[in-house]
Amino acid sequence: MEKLNCSSCGGHLEVEENKEYAKCNHCGARYKLNEDLNVNIKLDDNMKEVLNNGLGTVKHASKFMLIPIILFITIIVLSFIFSFINTSKNRKTVEERQKQIQEQVKQQQEKIMEEAKQQQEKIDQENKKWEEELDKSSFNFQFINDNGTKNAFFLKSTLDEIIQSNKTNDRKVALVFNGIETTDEAEIINIKHSLDGDYEVSINYDDTGYINKIIVDKIN
Repeated sequence: MEKLNCSSCGGHLEVEENKEYAKCNHCGARYKLNEDLNVNIKLDDNMKEVLNNGLGTVKHASKFMLIPIILFITIIVLSFIFSFINTSKNRKTVEERQKQIQEQVKQQQEKIMEEAKQQQEKIDQENKKWEEELDKSSFNFQFINDNGTKNAFFLKSTLDEIIQSNKTNDRKVALVFNGIETTDEAEIINIKHSLDGDYEVSINYDDTGYINKIIVDKIN
């Protein structure tokens, strides 16, 4: 076994006797040997050229491979940005729509409340009017049939009604007897005791419809 050095990398070539070629175990270069075992020619020139051309092709191809990768990354980034923008717009649109709905609901509630308030006020007014009419009817009922000609005997009952009403109600009824008007209980009692014969009785109402006077005139 003889040892030779590689002309490419300086590594040791191990060559067996009676072999036509030697190979560098370090860089892989192959050589054809002459009879006295000296390196004659290098068979790997074509191989190197092919290898160099291949490396150049790979480098050139790598440059072109880089472009699609950059484009792909760019597309991914742009897609993310557009997605983020659309999400932000959609979120803003949803928030604006929610505000509009809340405002519409608030306005509808206020409208319903106002209508309910107006309806309640109307009901209260009607109830108040009904109560006033009921109170008026109740107050007037005790005197409503006192109109017309009455004998002293029946007229005394009317005067008793006036006295009793004036004791129990804030609203007073005056007795007008022969042109003299009074609400005093003692005076009405004195008039009651002086009654004799027949009398013409009429009823007077105030502006609100309540009886406020009983007018009694002696019939000659």
